[in-house]
Amino acid sequence: MVPFAAPSVSIVVPVFNEVPTIDRDSFTPRIHALIELLRPCDEIILVDGGSSDASWQTLQSLAVHLQITAIQSQKGRARQMNCGAATAKGDILLFLHADTVLNAAAWNGFSQALQARGGQSVWGRFNVRISGQSRWLPVVAWFMNHRSRFSKISTGDQALFASRLLFEKVGGFPEQPLMEDIEWSKRLKQVAAPCFLPIDTPVMTSGRRWDTQGAWKTILLMWRFRYQYWRGVPATELARQYADAREKIPLTVAVFAKYPQAGRVKTRLEPMLGAEQCAEFARYLLLSTLDKLSGANVVLWTDGGSDAQWDSLLAGRQVTRCIQPEGHLGVRMQTAVQTHLKHSEVVVLLGPDAVQFTLNDLRALEKAAKQHELAFVPALDGGYVALACTRCVSSVFSGHIQWGGAQVAAQTRQALDGLGIEAKWFEAQLDIDEPEDLQQAVLQGCVPEDWVERYPTVKV
Repeated sequence: MVPFAAPSVSIVVPVFNEVPTIDRDSFTPRIHALIELLRPCDEIILVDGGSSDASWQTLQSLAVHLQITAIQSQKGRARQMNCGAATAKGDILLFLHADTVLNAAAWNGFSQALQARGGQSVWGRFNVRISGQSRWLPVVAWFMNHRSRFSKISTGDQALFASRLLFEKVGGFPEQPLMEDIEWSKRLKQVAAPCFLPIDTPVMTSGRRWDTQGAWKTILLMWRFRYQYWRGVPATELARQYADAREKIPLTVAVFAKYPQAGRVKTRLEPMLGAEQCAEFARYLLLSTLDKLSGANVVLWTDGGSDAQWDSLLAGRQVTRCIQPEGHLGVRMQTAVQTHLKHSEVVVLLGPDAVQFTLNDLRALEKAAKQHELAFVPALDGGYVALACTRCVSSVFSGHIQWGGAQVAAQTRQALDGLGIEAKWFEAQLDIDEPEDLQQAVLQGCVPEDWVERYPTVKV
């Protein structure tokens, strides 16, 4: 009898910010090692979820290998894995976290187990070992392995897999922000419990979460989440709690402003106000915006002005300041987004001349960004006055967009359409660049007639 050949395997790897810089790349060697294990019929699908570091560049360089495909999708592990599965050609889909290592022993054990099943539909996971400093990590891994063997409920760290038939039968991974692996296992258990295949040879996953947050704290946190999920708490609420537990703040508002120096700010208003009063008006806009945002976590991204000048201008307001980098406006905005997404769930970019923008608008933007990943308040002049995001989409900040022109919003929409990303767009608002904008703002009550008296100038 001719032995049954193990089916072809597509390894799907969801990636998000795994390569801080090109010269700090531990991801590429792991993929190179994985390539060495593949048979001609196997492949690797690398799925970037909108990384803000060098990950996408790295994935593209890896994709020169004939057995590697690099694609992009919306952020979210479930979305990325489903996107990879849709691209994959293999009979078996193996979902490997970016920080989990599948070595030769685990791969051989997997191949032998598949061959022993004789081509039948299967789903399952590997045993896991956890690398890290805590002495509790072997205990954590032991409980993970034994619990999943008896319950048939597994986590993504254990390198989940399924035949294409079963994967499609349960509709892939549920697109929820947390516990997608638990829900996927539950659904497969309901329709194909006898097909469960635990692989004894372990994969190695990173213990950085346990080392960083504390082993017992992390264990108790994850068990609390699993219990809440079992009790019916929505995955979206658990994701919010998880973000809080990781000490990510809910929102950062990045306000971009030039130092209000005559001849350098609001120059299109000079025929109406003169250069000195243009500077005074820019000063009013900035301070009134900061006061309007009082209570929010605001970071002021500055262009020009000395520390002494800014300290005097802000007059004791407790606002963190960052210096805008060189480059066009898109580069500067992207830098702010990348910086703040490391510590915030949502980042809002705002200009100080958005005189119609209110705290209610801010709350609506924050909510929309959590639902759509990107949300915009367009400007009546064709740009936009505010942007909120939960991930960095580089095309939004591209140099191909004509920054400062009347087509910024339209070109942004076009770039997002090309990526298949549906952002939320709110009703357009007024910003003030031209004399008629200021006249309209005063008539509508967005700018008081006595604005010049609201914030007396302090000379430095």
